[in-house]
Amino acid sequence: MRNESQLKTIVERAYVERLNAWQTAAVRIKHWLTEQQKGLLKDKDISRLDVDGHRIKDAARTLAKLTEKTDDDPDLTITSTEDVEDQIRDIVGVKVLCKSPRDQSMMFAALRDPDQLGAFELIEWKDYTDPPKASGYRACHVILRIPSDQGPPVFAEIQVKTRLQDAWSELTHEDMYKPGAAMKPSKLHGEFARAMANMLATVDDMADTLAVELTALTNPEPVVELDELREQDTGIDVRVRATGPKYALAVDGSGRQGLIPAFAIRRLSGQKGTIKVNDFIHLDDRLRASVEEDSKGLYYIPLELPVH
Repeated sequence: MRNESQLKTIVERAYVERLNAWQTAAVRIKHWLTEQQKGLLKDKDISRLDVDGHRIKDAARTLAKLTEKTDDDPDLTITSTEDVEDQIRDIVGVKVLCKSPRDQSMMFAALRDPDQLGAFELIEWKDYTDPPKASGYRACHVILRIPSDQGPPVFAEIQVKTRLQDAWSELTHEDMYKPGAAMKPSKLHGEFARAMANMLATVDDMADTLAVELTALTNPEPVVELDELREQDTGIDVRVRATGPKYALAVDGSGRQGLIPAFAIRRLSGQKGTIKVNDFIHLDDRLRASVEEDSKGLYYIPLELPVH
């Protein structure tokens, strides 16, 4: 009991002495990650990566993890704040949410690239996506050491998850079953959690495939040059019924719905790189468009941009 009391006192002291340094490091990491996000997704949809806030691990959970470690290793001694931070390196945590596994892989690779880390130092990384943990948990973890002007460097963990991997934690109430938490998982909980994780992983893979196909559909190489389409004078009048960043949907006079791909709008705008279709095409716009149809769908290729 005396050792437990001493350990609790040391943990409490660590939180008093180092909380400001931890908070400062978390904010610094978030700003850095935001810049990484912009660099990785230059000229692309920046919402594919989302720096989703930060947390400082609850002191009770830090104490529980330390207690478990000292119970497992009787030779391990914790006597200082530095010992607490060295043993529990995820007190500071930042989460990056990704739309798909391919974006997760891209972000995870960037976090392990020394050329992109700058003053930060890569300490450890773990890929829990293949294979996942026995519980079904999937994520990529990176531990970085962050310089601090408030004392020794700060360890911080960055978790890179898909949105569905993050949703799994919420759906299975994962926080309730961590060390130091109130609940112990039952056999039923474990079986359901693993089944849900596998189903969500399948959906992630399907979403990845769809994203690749949608990119191919909305950004194909134009087969016919714009001037040639205009000379053919085979266009029809269509009305825009929905619009978004990557494409718009339009209908002709007979109600046939077709897709207006991003490349067609980019070509008319004269811009390079990624554009947002809804910056140029609005709901209920009337357009003159050439019709192209293949096995994948019906396309309306505008001959001119509307004047707003």
